[in-house]
Amino acid sequence: MDNSRKELTVLDQITNPDKVRKKIIDAASVLYAKKGFADTSIEEISETAGVSLSVANRYVRKKSEIMRMIMEDVITIFKGNLVKMIKGIDDPEEKLAVAIHIYFRVVNQQREKVLLIYQKSGSLDKASKSRIMELEVEVSNIFAKIIHEGIELGAFKRVDVDLTAYNILLMAHMWVLKRWHFKDRLTHDRYFQLQLENVMGVLRE
Repeated sequence: MDNSRKELTVLDQITNPDKVRKKIIDAASVLYAKKGFADTSIEEISETAGVSLSVANRYVRKKSEIMRMIMEDVITIFKGNLVKMIKGIDDPEEKLAVAIHIYFRVVNQQREKVLLIYQKSGSLDKASKSRIMELEVEVSNIFAKIIHEGIELGAFKRVDVDLTAYNILLMAHMWVLKRWHFKDRLTHDRYFQLQLENVMGVLRE
């Protein structure tokens, strides 16, 4: 069942902004993948989301803003899972492994959205492009902070922290962008394990 088409009640549309925002994001993702970015209107998104156009317009006035919202949604899911999973973990290697695993898993689960961001980022307005780049850096900085802590504690050797952190981010994205190449011989779990070994091989003394 396509839950994006389930009509929200008037009360939901007034009192539950997170639920409305999520419905808009999910509906836009489905329509963009099916029809393309250029051929999808905000009216269609609001109809598919089960949200009135006047309510949808409170959240977004341009389609490019929805792409920003999609990216924010992916990052919010990642951060929410990360905070819960690394709580109480002091060992930098274990903490980094957990963070990488969570990001790989979220990107895989949300791969249609991630692919859309890559495909359509060139057509976004300047403000939305800038925001998406900021969000990418936010994710990279999460990995960078853990790596830096590991270096200071002597658990990791000294490396270019920014480059290593961004490599991790791109490894997760590679599964989405080049899945056609890997899927016949690697499961996602195996892909993650091999990439984790690559990262730790760079960081270990």
